[in-house]
Amino acid sequence: MAWPAAAIGPSPAQATTNDIIPPEGRKLSVLADPSWALSLADVLAPEGQAAFKPVAGPNVNFGYTRNANWLRLELNAAASGTALLSLAPNFLDSVDVYVARQRPGLTSADFTPYHHGDHRPLPGDGLSGLQNVVPLALSAGETTLIYIRIANANSSTHLNIGLYPMAELTTRATEASLLSGLWFGGMGVLLVIQLVFFHFDRKPQYPLLALSTLGIMLVYGGNLGLSRMLLFPDNGPGNDLFMGASAWFGLFASALAYSSILELPRLAPRLHRVYQASAVVGLVGIGFAICKSNIVFGPIGNNFALLMGVVNVAQGLRTANESGAASRLRAAAFCVLWIGSVLSLMQRQGYLGLPNVFWHAYAISGLVQAILLTGALGVRLRAAEALTRQMREQALVAAQDAERSANALVVEKTRELVVARQIAEDALQAELRSQQQQVRFMEVISHQYRTPLAAIRSNVDSIDISLPKADDGNRARVKRIQRAIVRLVEMLEVNLARSRLQGPSFKPEMSDAVASDIVAAAAARALDLMPGAEIEVVIEPSARSLRVNADAAMLGLALVNLLENAVKFSAAATPSQVVLSLGAISGAVRISVADSGIGIPDGELERVLGHGVRGSNVGNIEGSGTGLSLVSRIAIAHGGSVGIVSTAGKGTTVQMTLPLASDCGDTMRIASAATA
Repeated sequence: MAWPAAAIGPSPAQATTNDIIPPEGRKLSVLADPSWALSLADVLAPEGQAAFKPVAGPNVNFGYTRNANWLRLELNAAASGTALLSLAPNFLDSVDVYVARQRPGLTSADFTPYHHGDHRPLPGDGLSGLQNVVPLALSAGETTLIYIRIANANSSTHLNIGLYPMAELTTRATEASLLSGLWFGGMGVLLVIQLVFFHFDRKPQYPLLALSTLGIMLVYGGNLGLSRMLLFPDNGPGNDLFMGASAWFGLFASALAYSSILELPRLAPRLHRVYQASAVVGLVGIGFAICKSNIVFGPIGNNFALLMGVVNVAQGLRTANESGAASRLRAAAFCVLWIGSVLSLMQRQGYLGLPNVFWHAYAISGLVQAILLTGALGVRLRAAEALTRQMREQALVAAQDAERSANALVVEKTRELVVARQIAEDALQAELRSQQQQVRFMEVISHQYRTPLAAIRSNVDSIDISLPKADDGNRARVKRIQRAIVRLVEMLEVNLARSRLQGPSFKPEMSDAVASDIVAAAAARALDLMPGAEIEVVIEPSARSLRVNADAAMLGLALVNLLENAVKFSAAATPSQVVLSLGAISGAVRISVADSGIGIPDGELERVLGHGVRGSNVGNIEGSGTGLSLVSRIAIAHGGSVGIVSTAGKGTTVQMTLPLASDCGDTMRIASAATA
């Protein structure tokens, strides 16, 4: 089979060993083993030796291969010395090294074996770590023959072969530690900065970029061999899972982060769905890694990642001038990462024979990209802060202007309120004068009518006395005249009382009174005013002796108003009877007037207690709308309340609740306690 070309030319490490093994003294060839069954004895056989194909340079890269592979390395020493054979990376499943001095008739028993690979425990030789190291004792003029078997089932397969003196081991390990520490330290600082940005600006792009940065750190930590050395020194399958899952997690996190940074959900929803599909590919890759089938999905996923890199670059360049320096830094970041990813993937999959140094291109470009993207977000955050400060200043100026306008408005409205108050006071005084005139008018009318009515009544009484006892017809006529005079006088008195209560004389004079007496008197007075009315008085036994602290005349007038309304609005009903009832509830008396009249429409119950308000269904029934308002005022003046229950077309019940006199309340509590 044809193998990819390897890098040509000595590395700096090899230059230090040229005096021991010159470049022409190193020969490398490979043999594919699709069966994974060839042993050292098989490759030492003549047909096995004939199958080896020479390659140039110190590195081999097989990409995603399903074969095991044998390497034959021949070292012809020009001088004697001790050297270290370095084999990297350290995460290949198994790397078996067999070393012997070349001579005729070599058998497998003549070779010294060394077994490496992450499916085996980490060697305790003190030499191996990030690299698998084999010590070599070289003799001048002799050829050292080395066979290396590579078996790797779940990731790309490549091997970098280095040779350097024992004295350089400490220097190389120190350099590798410093470079790795600087890289991981830089990435860690960037990750913390991204989370700090999120603390000040709660947008998803900051934590998503932090996840992407973490993904790059995990991927490079696995590729560098840190996970094999630090996390899984004895567990190869665990390291395979870590490396595969880390790589696909990086694709998943990067797709979400780049979509958010490019603001695709808002600016390009369709392209955002492409990035969502890329994130799904990352999740699928994690599934393949868990199922130990990364070699199946790896080439597909890597090519898809390269394609998404092209999309990142295209979108970044397309929007490079939208947000000034921030968008330009973002575009540069995507370009750098795409170039590094392409070089790294091409080297790992064996394309173009790129040297091993390009294996680190992804890590370097990832660091540069994280710096540029973090800088872009920092620029945006700074611009947002400047905009916020500008808006705050503008808001302060606007608030100051608003305050000045408000002060001027307050002065103007205060002046208007003073004028309005004066107008209201003048109107109130006019209303009071009008009410006083109305009261005086009613007093004059009452006084002027009482004298002639008294004379008429006196003469009617004289006629009644002078009539013969047998003159029943004339006596009945006289009785009707007497009742009419009584009704007229009562009407005058009621209207005069109403006039006084609606004016400035609304001052109840409280005294202890029996509630049932007030109710009975009000019913009698209403019958005098409305002789044809049907009024039923119901006094519960428990309420007969209850006493209230009230102005009896004022309270009686309120009941007369309720009875007048009930009779008036139920005149057309059948039956048209009105019920006046007195009962007792806890600590109070309940006086209610119920009728079967026209009722009050829904939604108007709360309004009808207002002054001058009537129901919308009263039609041509006479009235001024002041009766219920007067009843409510009287109830409140007595420390009570008025409630109305009504159904349009079925009738109305008005209930007045008044507190008991103090001694009566004590009596009710004692009676309740005794009953309990």
